[in-house]
Amino acid sequence: MSIYYVDSINGNDESLGTSPSLPKKSAASVLLEAGDSLLFKRGSFIRGALDIVGGDDGAPIRYGAYGEGEPPIFCGSSDVSSCECWEQTEEKNIWRCVKKIDGDVGNFVLDGKCSATLRWTREELVSEGDFFDSRFAEGEQNHRNYSEQEILFYCDEPPCRKYNSIECVSFATRELGKLKSNVIIEDICFMNSGVHALAGAGKNVTVRRCSFKNIGGCAWNRELKIRFGNGVEFWNYAEDVIVEECSFENVYDSCVTHQGGGEGLLPAKNFICRKNRFDTYGMAALELRDIVAKGFFFFDNECKNAGCGFAMLGESLPRRSEIWPQPMGHHVFLWRMEKSTENGRVEIQNNIFGNAPVGAAIYSIIAPEAEAQFIIDGNFYTPNDSLLVRFGGECYTSLQELCRKTKKEENGKYLL
Repeated sequence: MSIYYVDSINGNDESLGTSPSLPKKSAASVLLEAGDSLLFKRGSFIRGALDIVGGDDGAPIRYGAYGEGEPPIFCGSSDVSSCECWEQTEEKNIWRCVKKIDGDVGNFVLDGKCSATLRWTREELVSEGDFFDSRFAEGEQNHRNYSEQEILFYCDEPPCRKYNSIECVSFATRELGKLKSNVIIEDICFMNSGVHALAGAGKNVTVRRCSFKNIGGCAWNRELKIRFGNGVEFWNYAEDVIVEECSFENVYDSCVTHQGGGEGLLPAKNFICRKNRFDTYGMAALELRDIVAKGFFFFDNECKNAGCGFAMLGESLPRRSEIWPQPMGHHVFLWRMEKSTENGRVEIQNNIFGNAPVGAAIYSIIAPEAEAQFIIDGNFYTPNDSLLVRFGGECYTSLQELCRKTKKEENGKYLL
């Protein structure tokens, strides 16, 4: 088992990379084997995705950090801060990005903030930070066939003078790391991904002490005006998974989700999501979809500001989604489960549910037999006179009424 070190600033690709004093500059030439570790120097900033190689049962490959300082960053956006990246159009305050951008644009991060507003037509570009890409959701979702691109941005002066930093977040890659079996990913920051941060399938996967910032926003369906993008997404298969002590901030859709479709869909098994901090997301902190898990445990998490952030910019409530016009922006969102699972069990306990101004703490639109396999108890709720929980086909604003009718939350409490 070997440990490899990468320093994107001062490393040398001719080095063996097997000691912190002789790191490689990139991981491109490292051939990982089961049981190896690949560590990136703290303070590193890497544009592009983390190339994840899976290990073997009992011998996972570990991806992490070494040294002191801030976690290494994998960033999916393009820097368009320079004046050379922009030209003025014939229309007042409308600027064209002339730098080639891979994939259609889902977001702009302006001076570190997700303050730009996607507009579906160029005629809607009327306010500071409005942007439009002629290629929104063009072509197939996984194999986009792009025509000529025109990226337009509304600004009352040259964008390069208005903002010190402009990051263009696009569909350059579908994820910043493709999840595989037998991996440990810890102490890494993933930021500015147009779609997902980590996505894939596998068993024996641990994601620990990672941070996820400014994730998602690319167009999924232009006709329905729906966008997408998740923090950690498992598709079809997830077994013996741990997501713990991570932070999620500004995620367009869901921070953590298991979902899927087709013949390959299997119930998640022994999936633990604990001690995470979820802050500002458009769909949910936790989204469970399509099938009841055989052991999913969501506990000791802090969830706040559901239905907030850049996902809501330019939207008329309720936010566009596949369940529109039902509300969107919940802490826990359960849907598309039409039946129970043999030995199915999901536990949602001891979480702090903070502000959800346009949605619910828990919003369920699944079958009653599927809901019966959910244990929901001991959570802390922020009072919401509009909608606290939807469960069993009814909407509740009172914990006491919820408990009386559903036998859930016998030990639930309001936050003081």
